[in-house]
Amino acid sequence: MRTLIVLLAFCSNAAYAQNTLGTPFVANYHKALFNGGSRTWDIKQDNKGIMYFANDEGLVTFNGSFWKLFPLPNKTVLRSIYIDKNDRIYAGGQDEIGYFEAGDYHTLRYTSLKKLIPRQYQDFADVWNTIVHEKAVFFRVSDRIFKLDNQRIAVYKPTGEWSFLGKAGGRLFAQDAGTGLLEYKNERWAPLKNGRLLQKMSVTAVFPSGKDDYRIETLNNVSFWLHNDSIFTIKGIPQKDVYTPSFSQLSDSVFVAATALEGCLVRDARHQLIQRISVAEGLQNNNATSVFVDRDKNIWAGVDNAISFISYGSPIKFLRPDRVNDVIGFSTMIYDGRLYLSTSNGVYAAPLADGAGDMSLQKSQFSLVKNSDRGEAWQLEEMNGQLLSTHNNGTYVIRDHEAFPVSKGMGSWKFLPMSSVYPIKNILVGGYWGIDLLHFDEKGFQYAGRLKGTTDSYRFLTMDENGDIWSSHPYRGIYRLRVSADSLRYETRFYSAANGLPSAFNNYVFMIKNRVVFPTESGIYEFNTAADKFVPSDFLSVFSGMAVRYMKEDAEGNIWFCSGRKLGLARFSAKDTAHPYSITFFPELEAHMLSKFDNIYPYNPENIFIGSEKGAIHINYKKYVSQKRALTIFLNEAKAIGARDSLLSGGFYQAGGQQREMHSLPPNFNAFHFEYSVPAYGFTNDIEYSYRLKGYEREWSAWSTKTAKDYTNLPDGRYTFMVKARDNLHNESNQLEYSFVISPPWYKSPWAMPGYAVIGILVFYLLRAWHKRKLRQQQQKFDEKKKQLEYIHQLEREKSEKEIIQLQNEKLAGEVALKNKELASATMQLAGNTDTLSKLKDQVVKLNSHAGSGETEMKKIIALVKGAEESNANWDKFAEHFDEVNNDLLMKLKKAYPDLSRSDLKICAYLRLNFSSKQISQLHNISVRGVEIHRYRIRKKLGLKTGQSISSFFDGL
Repeated sequence: MRTLIVLLAFCSNAAYAQNTLGTPFVANYHKALFNGGSRTWDIKQDNKGIMYFANDEGLVTFNGSFWKLFPLPNKTVLRSIYIDKNDRIYAGGQDEIGYFEAGDYHTLRYTSLKKLIPRQYQDFADVWNTIVHEKAVFFRVSDRIFKLDNQRIAVYKPTGEWSFLGKAGGRLFAQDAGTGLLEYKNERWAPLKNGRLLQKMSVTAVFPSGKDDYRIETLNNVSFWLHNDSIFTIKGIPQKDVYTPSFSQLSDSVFVAATALEGCLVRDARHQLIQRISVAEGLQNNNATSVFVDRDKNIWAGVDNAISFISYGSPIKFLRPDRVNDVIGFSTMIYDGRLYLSTSNGVYAAPLADGAGDMSLQKSQFSLVKNSDRGEAWQLEEMNGQLLSTHNNGTYVIRDHEAFPVSKGMGSWKFLPMSSVYPIKNILVGGYWGIDLLHFDEKGFQYAGRLKGTTDSYRFLTMDENGDIWSSHPYRGIYRLRVSADSLRYETRFYSAANGLPSAFNNYVFMIKNRVVFPTESGIYEFNTAADKFVPSDFLSVFSGMAVRYMKEDAEGNIWFCSGRKLGLARFSAKDTAHPYSITFFPELEAHMLSKFDNIYPYNPENIFIGSEKGAIHINYKKYVSQKRALTIFLNEAKAIGARDSLLSGGFYQAGGQQREMHSLPPNFNAFHFEYSVPAYGFTNDIEYSYRLKGYEREWSAWSTKTAKDYTNLPDGRYTFMVKARDNLHNESNQLEYSFVISPPWYKSPWAMPGYAVIGILVFYLLRAWHKRKLRQQQQKFDEKKKQLEYIHQLEREKSEKEIIQLQNEKLAGEVALKNKELASATMQLAGNTDTLSKLKDQVVKLNSHAGSGETEMKKIIALVKGAEESNANWDKFAEHFDEVNNDLLMKLKKAYPDLSRSDLKICAYLRLNFSSKQISQLHNISVRGVEIHRYRIRKKLGLKTGQSISSFFDGL
């Protein structure tokens, strides 16, 4: 022990030296998020990993996704808490002691213990410490200590004032301002040797440090040793006057202190600073009241108006070269014992003690490389043993922490060596609007001029095995360049979507496995020289359909890549020849990645550097994959939703317990809300969940980061909500199950069945009676229908007879039409007779002119006269047929109008047959005028009025 004290005496004021290069991720939870007060006085974690905070407003809980607040019954400040092995949370507040425990519906229920206190001691102030020791619980108030054992409370009074109560290594300690540090033994408080050394000090923590040694920390940052039962002063270590109200242990020799002005300090046993986490590192503010180290070695701090989480145990750290004015990190390089980082404002460098182990844990500090600022420094590259940097102002070589220009004027993006043989003589530099050439000789790199060729921005350059240079432009396509033998010019050929690329946009070019590959929006492509087009890559088919923007191969053959805002790793396995690559994403870094200017520097498995919005991100990948965390998923809340919501589970179970009873709910509760989470803190978006409601869903849902699920309009039945979790390394939790029953409505209940039977019988008889009555009504309707049908049948018979008569009439009409045809034929014969008489007339005239011509001519006249007689016979026949067809029209006319001559009757017949005046003139061998006069005379004989037609007169006879 004395040897240890002597060794500590040689410590110097290096205690408050520079910070580590990497700082942990810090998350600040403002009091408005958890509805708490400004100060958090104590912090603890239960066996399930849930965090508990003693706050001004009561007990605050956090499970990684959801916050809850549980006030004390008297609504006062909660000062201290302690969680026993059964996850009972003992609490000490202002004038209140008791405990929180999982109760009905899995909610935290508070039980007050104040009634067990002897009456004369029931009024007290703040309970500053609460400790469970063996089977008893101790509560420290400034003027008394309560001991709860077997539902009885004993009271211990100090000689001066109780200023500390704590437990370490199975031993219980308390500080009495009058007698010093005491230990509870054999039902009493026994003073320790040299305990009076602490009379003017206020102890804040006691830590075990070795087998029989303990470290004592005080409020004013002075440390002591406790060996066996004796206290010793530690001399020679820095005793900076810092207010340190709370301590927590990270390991046997490393602990973290909460301070009032400097945030949280991680120190070793000699007060040497390992890590400072203050406002500059992301803490909400520097006034920390309480501090706690959880089971994953992460730090929780109660600071003013917030609770802060410090991901101290995480393999992911942040490198921030300027913690006052953050800069964007574009490229990282380890060169000549320094870590270089090119940023949005020059190049920064930090010296390294060595190149082994996790470099983010090395204590060092970044500083700006001289002459490298006033513009973006894009890429760092080591060429021929020299460190080069592309820059907004040109290209630079960095020596002795100073940047020297090699070329100035055009901004530069990318270096491309023209040979793989060292020393490299010529290097191409892709610039903002062209390509420059650098030449290397004994004087170093020299600017050799700008190559003549197509002007464009050449940010991505890669050379294939044939010496062709490929350059991609994210907004145009791909260039293929061939540099002339004298390196003075280059020719270009442009490729776009017409050459096999999925699009003209977002195409890139990199070298993977000594092959030039082209990441696109739809996977990785390669150039097929024979077909002179781009085709999907076979050996990188694992990226098929994935939009990839950046690729970098590490020494193990793994491929680091960026897709959207995601950082991913395609892990290479030589054993699996069919599927050599498997992909892992790092979703916890999505909010910190750059967009469009990605850079990954895989130095070794313990040191992966990624360009970030604030400097760079450091991943200890070896530690990252070795974390075999056991994921345990818990139901945070289950709620049935109806006219009034009903809480089924509040998410708090007794130690080792889960659902203790199955809830049976009335049918009006058919909508449910479930919340679930894994107690994981810090980078929580690497946890995904999948759920299923058994009895309603057959398949598990797709994995997502959602931590809540709602169901509506569920029918009655038995259901089991199942949910499971996994992380990005495919560690998967066991599935959580919560069962419940929705009772059937009253009309489906068992007691309704007999009623249904009685109702069924009654309905049967009613239906039978109704059926009989219905049959009678149907028979009556049938009889009426029969009579109606008979009547209809009679009507139809009459209708049929009428139809027969109509058919007969139609037949008669047909016969009339036939007669009319015959009359028309007879009329035409009359027309022929008229013609015969005309010829007879002509012959008679000729006879008169040729008297004595002979007997021949007379014979002709006799024949003609004979034909005329036959024509008159035809008229009689015509009149007979005409009267038959036209209802004895001619007979009626002769009888009614005896003045009508034979010629008048013929005209009447022709008019009845609708002959025109012309046709009638031909039949009578008279003029049309003569016919009109004849018609006029007939109208007079018939006595027709003006305007009355002869046809209508005939129709009326």
